[in-house]
Amino acid sequence: MPTFIGETLGLYLWASGLILITALLVKYGTEKMSLNGETGRKLLHIIAILTCGYVVRQSEQTNLLAIIFFIFFIILFFVARYELLLANQRRSYGIALFPLAFCILLLIPIEKDAILFGIVTLGISDALAGLSGQNLDVKKHTFLFEDKSWSGFFVFYISTISISIIFIGFTPAILFLALIPALSELFSYRGSDNLTIPLISAFWYQTLQRTEILTIHWYIFFLMVIALLLAGQKKWLNSSGIAAALLLGIIILFSGSIAFLIPIGTFFIAGSITSGLHKGQKVASGRNAFQVFANGWVAVICIWTYESTKNEIFLMGYLISIAISFSDTMSSDIGLYFKHMTYDILTFQSMKPGLSGGVSYSGTLAGVSASILFCVLCFFLFGLTFNQCIFIAAAGIIGMTTDSILGSIWQAKYLEQGQLTEEKGINVKLVKGVKWLDNDGVNFMSNLLVTIVFLLVAFVFF
Repeated sequence: MPTFIGETLGLYLWASGLILITALLVKYGTEKMSLNGETGRKLLHIIAILTCGYVVRQSEQTNLLAIIFFIFFIILFFVARYELLLANQRRSYGIALFPLAFCILLLIPIEKDAILFGIVTLGISDALAGLSGQNLDVKKHTFLFEDKSWSGFFVFYISTISISIIFIGFTPAILFLALIPALSELFSYRGSDNLTIPLISAFWYQTLQRTEILTIHWYIFFLMVIALLLAGQKKWLNSSGIAAALLLGIIILFSGSIAFLIPIGTFFIAGSITSGLHKGQKVASGRNAFQVFANGWVAVICIWTYESTKNEIFLMGYLISIAISFSDTMSSDIGLYFKHMTYDILTFQSMKPGLSGGVSYSGTLAGVSASILFCVLCFFLFGLTFNQCIFIAAAGIIGMTTDSILGSIWQAKYLEQGQLTEEKGINVKLVKGVKWLDNDGVNFMSNLLVTIVFLLVAFVFF
C-alpha cells in the first residue's frame, strides 16, 4: 500500500512539475524572446491538458484526483485573476476552468474513455482552432461575446474527427461525434470553453456510444441543416443563431426519438412567424445565439438527462421548458402586435407595449392559448395522461407569468428623452432593474426556475 501511494503521489508531482516548467519557459519565451504571447498560451494549453489526461488515464484514485483538480482550480483561479504567469489583453479564466471540468467528470458516473475523449479534444482541437483563427486572415463573427472564425470551426471539426478515429475507429458516427464539440467551441467567453468542451464532449461521446445511428438520422440531419439555412435567408436567424440551433437540434435528435424534434420545431416556426407580425430587432437581424439558448438550453439539458437516465420525469421537463418559452413568446408577440392597453404586472400602471413586465388582455390570452394547444400536441405525440397535459399547460402559463414578474423587477430599463426603453444607448439613464440583465437573461432565468420547480413537483406526484 505505501508503494502504491508513493507511485500515485509521484505521478501527480511529475505532472505538476512538467506543467509548471512549461509555464515558466513560455513566460520566459514571451518576455525575453520573440515567442508570440497567444502562441505561447496555446503551447502551454496543449501540454497542460494532455499531461492531465495522462494522469487521468494512469490513476485509479479518481476521488483523490478530483480533489487535487479542485485544489488546482482554486489556485489557478487566482493565478488567472491577477495574471501571475501570462498577461493577457482580455483576462481569461480558461487555465482555471479545465481542472474544474476534470474534477466534475471524475466525480460523476461516466466512462473513462468518454472523459479522455473530452480531455484530448480540449487539449488538441481547441488549441489548433485558436491558432488557425489567430494566424489566418479571415472574417470573424461574434457568436456570443467573442469573435470566432468559420476557419477555426472547421479546423476544430477536422481535428476532432481524427481524435474520434483513434477512440472508436473509422465509422460514419464520427461525423456527428466531432460536430457537437466543434459547435460548442464557438460560444466561449474568457476561456469558458475549457469548461464546456470537455463536459459536452464527454457526455456526447457517451450518448453516441449508446445510440444506433440509422439512415433516418442522416435524412433528418440534412433536412435540419437546410431548414436552418432557409431560416437564415428569411432573417429568422442570424449566423450565430443558426449555429446555436444546429447545436441544440443535433443533441435532441440523438437523445431520444425523432418525435422529440417536433415540439421545439413547432415552437421555433410559430415564434418566427409571430415575430414577423411586428417590426423589431429580432426580425431585422434574426434571432441570435443568446435568444436561441435562452429559450432552448434548459429543454436540451432535460432531454439529454432523459437520454442518460431514461427517467420520464425529465421528458416532462423537456416539454415543460418548451411550453414556457412557447407561451411567453406568443404572449409577447401577439400582445405587441395588437397594442392593447398594457399594464405593469406588479404595479398595474400603464406602460408602453413591448416592455418587459407588461401584460395585456390580448397577450395573456395568446399565451394561455399557446400553452393549451402545445399540451394537446404533446398528448398526441407522446401519449400523455390528462393530468400530465394539465401539468404542462399550467407550467407554461406560470412560466409566462414569472417571466413578466422578473422582467418588471430585474430587467434593465432606461430613460431616453422622457421615454422608457430597454435598449442601451449613449444618452440613456438606468432607472430600473439590473444593468446587465436583458430580455434574454430574464427568459432564461424564468425558464430555468419554473422548470426546476415543476420537475420537483413531478417527482412527488408522477
